[in-house]
Amino acid sequence: MRILVSILAFLSCLSFNAHAAAQAPAGYEEFYNEPTRVNLGGRWVIANIALYADMAAAHQGDLNIALVTDVTDFIAETERDLEVWILTNRERCGERWSAGEPLIEFPAGAIRFALALELEVWNCGWNGKGKPGRMARESGKVDVTLEPFVADGKLQARLAAFSIDDQSGLTKYLPLEFVVRRVLNGELKKLNQNKKFYQAPQPLYDAGFSYQSIAAKKQPGDRIVITARYGAKGSTDMLDRLADDIRTQGITQPRKKK
Repeated sequence: MRILVSILAFLSCLSFNAHAAAQAPAGYEEFYNEPTRVNLGGRWVIANIALYADMAAAHQGDLNIALVTDVTDFIAETERDLEVWILTNRERCGERWSAGEPLIEFPAGAIRFALALELEVWNCGWNGKGKPGRMARESGKVDVTLEPFVADGKLQARLAAFSIDDQSGLTKYLPLEFVVRRVLNGELKKLNQNKKFYQAPQPLYDAGFSYQSIAAKKQPGDRIVITARYGAKGSTDMLDRLADDIRTQGITQPRKKK
């Protein structure tokens, strides 16, 4: 089910792509805030990235940093990208998915997406060369909430809530809820095992940083701000080196060899 796969792939990039928030977390000091090159799935974009550090802990060898981003504009772009993706990805023989306008929001730090989803199954004969004929049709409003969390320094996601309303079609023979839940669980498993998702982005990962937490919060003006926290061992000099590396290399996904 490629629509939901695409949604999960987009959401996995939210923790480091967008515009930096102006306010530092309590007790943290800013050590980097500049327009930064960010690699989003192989596409380089410019984003204002801000990094903050707990300097009191840093002088004791504990590097606790926060990467704060405003993802409001990126969410709107993601919704538009999903609409285009859905319109251009339909199989001639097999599954044909279509959907209404997607909704992406962040209730209590979780990630929620909802959309009206329709599934048609088409068959082109025993050899796949016949005229397509529709075998089944299912539709419903899908509402999914994913909860990000950190386990052993790795970013993970789990299914927090799932429902389908306004169902129609041959539910007895092709239950949409069964199909969507099966695909969601499968894609979440793959996502959580994907190093590009669960590892801290570069150059943080090479500097020894791993995830501590990640959370989203709606700010005044309906701005959505995500704060990702990372931890490592080292001296305050490492923060200067990290800022220089981000300035020259940008921020990207972990390398495959890691």
